[in-house]
Amino acid sequence: MVRLGLRPAPPLRRGMVAGMASIADLYVIAAPLDHPEGVAMGPDGTLWAGGEAGQVYRLEPGSGAATEVANTGGFVLGIAHDAAGRLYVCDAGRRAILRVDPGSGDVDAWCASAGGGPLETPNHLAFASDGTLYFSDSGTESLDVRNGRMIRVPPGGGDGEVLDLGTLHYTNGTCVTADGAVHFLETLTPRLSTIVDGRAEVISELPGTTPDGLAACADGGFLVSCYYPFHLLRVPPGGGPPEVVLDDPTGIHMPTPTNVAFYGDGLRRIAIASLGGQAVTGIDLGIAGAPVHYPEVA
Repeated sequence: MVRLGLRPAPPLRRGMVAGMASIADLYVIAAPLDHPEGVAMGPDGTLWAGGEAGQVYRLEPGSGAATEVANTGGFVLGIAHDAAGRLYVCDAGRRAILRVDPGSGDVDAWCASAGGGPLETPNHLAFASDGTLYFSDSGTESLDVRNGRMIRVPPGGGDGEVLDLGTLHYTNGTCVTADGAVHFLETLTPRLSTIVDGRAEVISELPGTTPDGLAACADGGFLVSCYYPFHLLRVPPGGGPPEVVLDDPTGIHMPTPTNVAFYGDGLRRIAIASLGGQAVTGIDLGIAGAPVHYPEVA
């Protein structure tokens, strides 16, 4: 097994041109972790990740350590936070959105149904500024079945509303930008869409990839992590063809990257969770992230 060496994050390269980084510029934020899928930055700047056996980890980039603060008993995928620092996690094992108190380790259900029926594969989520939560319920991993959904949960949690967006093929990474617009990926018909006037409008086709994670950039573009091939893509503001900004041709250093999150000074570093590995890694691509919403939630 090849192991990434733990080394400090290098100084930020503010003048760097996107696309000029290499896989050699990756550094380890924290390891070992149990095949992390989700990663997110909390309102105080702390990084958090999840594990495939329900672990909720607080990451300590300075030491490379990770502390398990809670366990959901399921499989933690996407992660979001409220203003108080509580975590909201998509749990594929328990088929629910769960709320985790990082101080006590308490776990409770925030949303376990949509339209009165069960969830199948809650995958990734993002808050709007008013506390409304949007998440992808991916459906089944089949090329022949298109039963992905996007779901809206009202402030306060409870039964979600299934958005009528037509046929969706394994919905996945989700983000809500400062203007309140909701953006999401489909993995098995690879594309990025924005919800406009109650319909899904495709803004970027991503052929030849299996896109997974999504984060908004400060310039209005998007960063997409691809489960395969092992790429990070940048979609330009307004959409259009993506460019590859990081490539791991072997999958040794960034195996099956899933979720991504901007963090650090000016949101200019990128944390990468890789389900196929045992670390959350980081890199500076010269791309700044857009702030995410941390709403006040009762």
